[in-house]
Amino acid sequence: MNRAIVGVAVVALVVGALLGYLGSGLWSGSRQGELKDALDKSARLERQANDLRAENDRIAGELKGEQARAQTIAADLQREKETNMRLSALVGQGKK
Repeated sequence: MNRAIVGVAVVALVVGALLGYLGSGLWSGSRQGELKDALDKSARLERQANDLRAENDRIAGELKGEQARAQTIAADLQREKETNMRLSALVGQGKK
C-alpha cells in the first residue's frame, strides 16, 4: 500500500511539473506579446514627446520674435507721443 501511494505521488509530481512547465511556456508567450506592445507604445510616446518638444522650441522662438517686435512698436509709439506733445506745446505757444 505504501509503495502504491508513493508511486501515485511520484507520478502526480511528474505530471504536475510537466503541466507547470508547459503552462509557464504559454504564459510567457502571452507576456511577450504584451511586452512588445508596451515597448511599441513607449517608442511611439517618446516620438510624440520629441515632436512636442521641437514644436515647443519653434513656438518659443516665434514668441521671442514677437516680443521683440512688440517692444520696438512700443518704443516707436512712445517717441510718437513725445513728438505729438512737443508739437502740441509749440502750437499752444503760437496761439497765445
